[in-house]
Amino acid sequence: MRTNKIDRYACALMLVGLMLIGCRRVTDFGPVANPAAAVKVREALLGEAGSGEEGAAVATGTGWASLKGTFIFDGTPPEMEPYNVNKDQAACTINGKAPLQQTLLVDSATKGIANVAVFVRKVSRVHESAEPEGGQVLFDQKQCVFLSHVFPFVLGNTMDIKNSDPVGHNTNIEGKNSFNQTIPVGETIAFKPQKEEAVPVSVRCSIHPWMLAYFLPRENGYVAITSEDGSFEIANLPAGEDLEFQVWHESAAGPGKSLILDSPEAKELKWSKKGRFKIKLDEDEVKELNLNVPSSAFGL
Repeated sequence: MRTNKIDRYACALMLVGLMLIGCRRVTDFGPVANPAAAVKVREALLGEAGSGEEGAAVATGTGWASLKGTFIFDGTPPEMEPYNVNKDQAACTINGKAPLQQTLLVDSATKGIANVAVFVRKVSRVHESAEPEGGQVLFDQKQCVFLSHVFPFVLGNTMDIKNSDPVGHNTNIEGKNSFNQTIPVGETIAFKPQKEEAVPVSVRCSIHPWMLAYFLPRENGYVAITSEDGSFEIANLPAGEDLEFQVWHESAAGPGKSLILDSPEAKELKWSKKGRFKIKLDEDEVKELNLNVPSSAFGL
């Protein structure tokens, strides 16, 4: 009799257990993430996607190298017309003559093209010479013209916007580092941009609307603006790695004012329809490019 009671008691406990299991809600949260595996996958994809839109460059080489070159206008360059100076003529002209526009400046002796911007889009390593120094960089205006027509800038420095004219100016910088202030006569206003731009952005003066310049803030000093003879040089670039350069000019016909070339020299560099080319430099190499630019590359 006692054994039968124990058996009945055990069966009752089993029945209650089954009922509890049947009533319990079971949630399937899917597979559990493996942090170590996720890190390996991200590292494998970093060169293509990375954490940002374009991804981060991965160091694959050692040492440093330099790139230099010249942009030469192939053909007869257009003559620049004077600016339409319609106010403050005493301060904004030179001996009564308005300054010439700077839309496309070509050296008469060498046919070199000035104000072409050449810069690396992303790098894995930065030489100390290309890092910001934390100093002041002067951006001046005189005779109602910005003295730096294309103004490169390394983030971390301070931009001193100066007015060397006897009349007031308004400096209006477009883009991510928006700035719009009046610069009184003889004064300087300090401005510290914080964000990099993919291409140069315009700088204007609303008081004197013919005034125009371009501002190019970058995270490092791997940027050059061609001089009057069309030459440029970027020193201490990461060697042994694929570097992609962007080439820009304010009158270029490509998208975003990118300068597009299809010359034999450009084809060797696999020049893209976005005004970009790639190159890998050997350690301690000084690579020189001589690039002919046809008039058709400009939208004038």
